Amino acid sequence: MTTAFAIRTLIEFAAICLLIYGFIHEDKVIAFEQSVKRIVIGNIRRYIRIKNHKKAVERGEHLHLHSSRKTVHDTTITVA
Repeated sequence: MTTAFAIRTLIEFAAICLLIYGFIHEDKVIAFEQSVKRIVIGNIRRYIRIKNHKKAVERGEHLHLHSSRKTVHDTTITVA
């Protein structure tokens, strides 16, 4: 038995175990897939937004990536 054959056998065994686990715990696997999908899509959208912002800055345009924050100025109240 060569090392390559042993590694291949271990990988096949792990794949079979994961497949069985997936059938038994289907709800957990679906929830995991949805969370991974949400993370990947969010990162893709963020990458595209940042890339478009950099292109707009190079063209001299200005895009707001964040919502505008209003600051409250300190005021002093004097009582007569």
